[in-house]
Amino acid sequence: MDLYEMDEHLQELTPHQLKIVQAVYNGGGVWLTRARVAKALGKRRLTPYDINCLKMLTDKGIIETSTQPTTAPGSDFAYVYHMPDDVAEVLQEWADMREQELRQRRRRPIRLTEE
Repeated sequence: MDLYEMDEHLQELTPHQLKIVQAVYNGGGVWLTRARVAKALGKRRLTPYDINCLKMLTDKGIIETSTQPTTAPGSDFAYVYHMPDDVAEVLQEWADMREQELRQRRRRPIRLTEE
């Protein structure tokens, strides 16, 4: 995924979906369970909407989804999510570029009088 493709994807996302991207990115490349993603979002558990967002982000190639065995009652596996390093690098480059653009738009202090 290149910078322009990342920009296109991120422009389409809602603020909540961007929070999910940020939570997975901040996971540092390790596989996160749904419980850890929920905790990163400040929730006790993920809603069906959150789970649909994770699936959509996987379909766009922003994150990866896998399963791991679990001992939790009623389930043989748990879904886990992470952001590949190459995508994380492009995302960091995109964030740096956006920050630079915002800095350029800010008004610089001026000095109109001698003090």
